[in-house]
Amino acid sequence: MATNAVIQPTTGKIKSRRVRFGSVTITAPAPSSALVQHNIELSTQALERVAKRLAKPGVTLRAKKDVPLYSLDSDNPDVMIRKLNGKTERGQLVDGSFKAID
Repeated sequence: MATNAVIQPTTGKIKSRRVRFGSVTITAPAPSSALVQHNIELSTQALERVAKRLAKPGVTLRAKKDVPLYSLDSDNPDVMIRKLNGKTERGQLVDGSFKAID
């Protein structure tokens, strides 16, 4: 059942904006230019913060007890490296389980 809903602003000389989402139209007071400028400044600051973090390469994974960290051998992508509780082993996944290579 589709319903068309239109929300109209109160009477008076209020600048308004209309936004349509499918069959729904929403009419609301337009933001002031001061509010728009303030939001631009806030979003610019947020973008600067995230850009600094995204500019740093790599991901940091902290080891936890009894939780293995896996990576691929850079010389042989068929070999996995497992770090578990301070011990590093090379091996492969066989039937869903890590099997160390001697």
